[in-house]
Amino acid sequence: MMIPKNFENKEIGLLGLGVSGKSAFISLRAGGGNIYAYDDKIAENPNILDPDKWPWEKLNKIVVSPGISLNHPVIKKAEKLNVDIINEIDVFANSRPKAKVIGVTGTNGKSTSSALLSHIINLYGFKAILGGNIGKAATSIEDPGKNGFIILELSSFQLETCNDLQLDGAILLNITPDHLDWHGSLDKYFNSKLKIGNFLKKGAPLVVSNTNDLTKKACKFFKNNKIKVIEISKNEISNFQTKFKDHYFNENQLTVIKLLKEIGVIEKNYIEPIRSFKGLPHRLEFFKKTGKITFVNDSKATNAEATINALSKYKNILWIAGGIAKTGGITPTLQHLKNVKKCYLIGNSKQEFFDTLNSKISCDILNNLESALKQIYKDTLNNENEITVLFSPGAASFDQFLNFENRGDTFKSLVSKIWEL
Repeated sequence: MMIPKNFENKEIGLLGLGVSGKSAFISLRAGGGNIYAYDDKIAENPNILDPDKWPWEKLNKIVVSPGISLNHPVIKKAEKLNVDIINEIDVFANSRPKAKVIGVTGTNGKSTSSALLSHIINLYGFKAILGGNIGKAATSIEDPGKNGFIILELSSFQLETCNDLQLDGAILLNITPDHLDWHGSLDKYFNSKLKIGNFLKKGAPLVVSNTNDLTKKACKFFKNNKIKVIEISKNEISNFQTKFKDHYFNENQLTVIKLLKEIGVIEKNYIEPIRSFKGLPHRLEFFKKTGKITFVNDSKATNAEATINALSKYKNILWIAGGIAKTGGITPTLQHLKNVKKCYLIGNSKQEFFDTLNSKISCDILNNLESALKQIYKDTLNNENEITVLFSPGAASFDQFLNFENRGDTFKSLVSKIWEL
């Protein structure tokens, strides 16, 4: 556990008691803070205190959990009373870890790149701990010490309300429109990603996958602010493909390698460490093969850009998609459908996705994931060709599932049940 300094006897409001909020609560209390916690979704809890009863006149800070709207009444009141607003990542930063801290952000690929960084660093004999938006909450991490590394996956929500973080290096993978309902506009979302540059120590490297107009704009901003930027171009990524059969991880691999070289972890021998990385659950996860049908769980693809990677990777795809559509819907996939034989659409976006895709590929509209898989079972009864059943929704999960993990686990459970594997 990370214990923050200079919080002893401070009066701290805590808004949100999810995973990071609970961890921040424990960490702040261990640091001697007086904590007043509240969560809209928790009715009864001994630690809950209605914000109307908080000692506002003496509050030093408010710690806000990621994803809570910045228009929340408690945040608005804090702003009006000039109470500092921070988040759980700031609590972590105030613990002053001895380990080097690396931040990873971007619209897609954050989790894979963060896990790959940790994997390679550990293979090279250093101790790396993974946390933030993946794995443990940042404040739950045990500091591995001055020869170790802490890898933090940082979401736009976390970056938006972060102020005190200090990084020894960072990666910005890509920026495409996402979470615009929360941020309010693409400019605000873009600016939240730019904040990772604010947290770099002097001379610390920032590796940027400079592959679209937004990342080009980001590179220019960072250079104008005298940040050490290492750019990766589309050509470099294409050239890197020749080294690997797996085409999905290329951007992730190349940014990780560049950063690890900058911070002195690796020099030349990086191909085998990368090949030994098995990937993450729910991200292009090979689940089962029965006969000539392969099942792939890509539930973590919560926007169309993430799904494009899967559509480009496999052949003869029976694609299950749908959920809560992000800005732009499924339109970005239209130039990447040559490997798709048929699409099965579910969730809130099923009609919207149908209207976009049906002129390009055959589509069925189904009620839910189970009905989609049962239809695929019928469609493949007499199959004689190699087929990939790809569950890559290209949309958020919250219409029919708790989260993308629950969605992916449900897919695997249903496949096992329907095909009796």
